[in-house]
Amino acid sequence: MNDRARHDMDHEAGPPAPAHTPFHERHMVDSLKAYLLDRIPGFKLPDAETWEEEAGKLRQAMLDEVIFKGVPGEWRSGPPNVEWKEVIETGKGYRIRKLTYRALPGLVIPALLYEPDQLPETTPGVLNLNGHVGPPGKAVDYKQVRCVNLARRGMLALNPEWPCFGELQGPGYQHNNASYLDLCGVAGIAVFYLAMSRALDVLLASDHVDPTRIAVTGLSGGGWQTIVLAALDTRVRLAVPNAGYIGLDSRVNHRADRGDIEQNAADLAATADYPLLTAMLAPRPALLLYNEHDDCCFRTARAKPSVFEPVRPLYAALGREDAFAFHNNKDPGTHNYEREHRERFYRFLNRHFLPGNQCRDAEIPSEDEIRTEEELTVGTPEGNADFVTLARSVADGLQRGKPPREASAQHRWRRAAVERLESVLRYRAFPVEDVVEVSSKISSGVRETCRHYRLRKGWVLPVAVSSPLTQAQANGKTHVILTDEGMSGVASLVEETLRKGSTALAVEVIMQGACGLGKAPHQWTMMLSSSGGRMLGLQVAQLAAVMDQVETPGLGVVASGPVSSVIALMAAIMSDREVDEIVVYKGLDSLRRLIDEPGRYETMSSLFCFGLLTSFDIEDLVTLAHPARVDLKSVVDL
Repeated sequence: MNDRARHDMDHEAGPPAPAHTPFHERHMVDSLKAYLLDRIPGFKLPDAETWEEEAGKLRQAMLDEVIFKGVPGEWRSGPPNVEWKEVIETGKGYRIRKLTYRALPGLVIPALLYEPDQLPETTPGVLNLNGHVGPPGKAVDYKQVRCVNLARRGMLALNPEWPCFGELQGPGYQHNNASYLDLCGVAGIAVFYLAMSRALDVLLASDHVDPTRIAVTGLSGGGWQTIVLAALDTRVRLAVPNAGYIGLDSRVNHRADRGDIEQNAADLAATADYPLLTAMLAPRPALLLYNEHDDCCFRTARAKPSVFEPVRPLYAALGREDAFAFHNNKDPGTHNYEREHRERFYRFLNRHFLPGNQCRDAEIPSEDEIRTEEELTVGTPEGNADFVTLARSVADGLQRGKPPREASAQHRWRRAAVERLESVLRYRAFPVEDVVEVSSKISSGVRETCRHYRLRKGWVLPVAVSSPLTQAQANGKTHVILTDEGMSGVASLVEETLRKGSTALAVEVIMQGACGLGKAPHQWTMMLSSSGGRMLGLQVAQLAAVMDQVETPGLGVVASGPVSSVIALMAAIMSDREVDEIVVYKGLDSLRRLIDEPGRYETMSSLFCFGLLTSFDIEDLVTLAHPARVDLKSVVDL
C-alpha cells in the first residue's frame, strides 16, 4: 500500500460505534467533543473599516504564538542558499531547472522551477505545493501538468518537495514526528512554514517575477500549506487552496476531517481557526476549491459553510466580492486537482493577473510531457535533517535549572516550578461532583465495588475499589492504581496492594481502557492541543480529582507504563492530598527517550505536550513530588 492509499484509509469516515462499545468510551468521546467545542472561538465577522489593522495584529500573533513559538533565531535568519542543478530542455517552449534551497539550517529542500524559454520582462510567479501524494512527491502527474501549463502561459512555476514524500521520504520525515519538536518547546509547524516561505523567497528572487503577481496553490496538504502561507504572508497576492482545510468544529464532529498534526498545530485554532485564517486573505483574490464526493476529507457540504460562507460578507464589505470565489468539483468529485479544477484555477489567475488578450482558460494538452520520478530527481545532501534529528539537536541544547540547596529558597523554587507545570499542562482542575455506586460484591474476603466518579464539565470516570473486609486486615492506606492498559492491566497490582492490607482504587482516565477514544486517538490529542488545551493536563486533572476524594489517612499511587507513570507523578504534584509514596513499573527514566527513535507519537501522544521537556524531566518531577517517596521498580524498554 502506498503512502497516499494509507493516508486515505486513515482519514475515511468510520461506521457508528457498535452497541457493545463500552459505555465509558462512548461517553468519553461525547464529553471530549463537548469540551472541545466549548473551547473553539466562534467566527465573528470583522469590521471592514479596521480589518487591515486587525489582520496585521492577528498575523503577528500567529507567527509569534504558534508558528515560531520557541524557534531558534538562526532557523529564521539567513538566505535560502539556492543551488542550481541540471536544466532539462524540453523543446516545448519551456525548461525545467533543478535546484535545492535551505529551509532551515541542515534541512535542504529539492525543487523544480518551470520557466518559459522566452521569459517576459515581468511575469506572475506561482508556488505549487504538494499534498499527501506518496512516493511520486513533486513528480505527481497532475502537478506536473499544472506547472507545464503555467510555464507555457509565460509564467514561472516553482514545484518544491514536501517532507515525507518524493525525495524527502523516510521515517524521520513522518509528519507526526513534528511533535518531537513540540515536546522540546519548538513549534514543529515551523519546519513546514519555513519550507514553504523560503520557497516563496526563491520565487521572488527571480528578476522576471512580478512581486505584485504571486500566487500559491496546492491540493490536500498543499491546500493546507496554501491557506497558512497566504494568510500569514502578504507577499502572496492570490491564493487557490484545494481541499486542504476546514474549521476545527467540523474536525471534532467528522473523523474524516481531523487531518494531520501540522493542521492541528499547538494553539493554532485558539489563536486563529481556519475561518479566521480564510478571512485574513481579504481583500486579496482567493478561490477555494473543494469536492462534492471527496473520498479523503473536507467535503463541499461541510467546507462551504465552514470557511467560505462566513467570510463572504467581509469581502463584500471591502468592495471585493468578485475576488472571493468557491468551486465545487463534481467531475470526478473525489479528492483531486484534475482538469476541471485546473481550468478553474487558470481562469481565476487570468482574471486577476493577466491582461485580457493574454488569457487562455482552457488547459494546454500536455499529458505526453509528464516525466518520471527519476528524470525529475534533484538530489539531497547526505545527512539532510528531518524532524527527529532536529528535535534531538534541540534537546541536546536544553538546560534546566537545578533546585536550590538552601531550605529558604526551596519553597520559592517549588512554587515557581508548580506554576510552570500548570502552565505547560494548561491545567484546569475538575473536582468530583458526585460518586455513584454501580455494583458491589464480596469475594474471598475482599469487598469489590464499581463506581462512577462524576467530575465537573461532565467527565465520568470508572473506578474499581477493592478493600479488605475487616479493620483488622486494613492498614488505613489507599493506593490509587493507574496503568496504560486500563483495568485490564491492574489485576496483579491490586493483588499486591491487598496483600499489604491497603485498599486498591483502580481508575481509568481519558485515553485508557474503557475511557479510550476509538480509532486514531492521537488525533484527539492534536485537536485538543490546537484548541489551546493539553491532553496530558486533562489526564492529570482527572487522576488528581480521584486522588482528592481518598478518605484514608495514607495515600499512595501505583502506576504502570510510560504514560501512566508521568500522569501519576504530575497528579501527585497537583493533588490537594499529600501522597506518601509513588510506585512505578515500566516507567520512563527520562522524557528524552521519547525522541530517540521516530514513530512514537501515535501510541503515547499525550506525553508530547508542548514545551514539557524544556522545563521538566522525570528527575524534576520526582523532586517536585516530595515528600512522596518514589520507587521506580522497572524502566520501560521503548
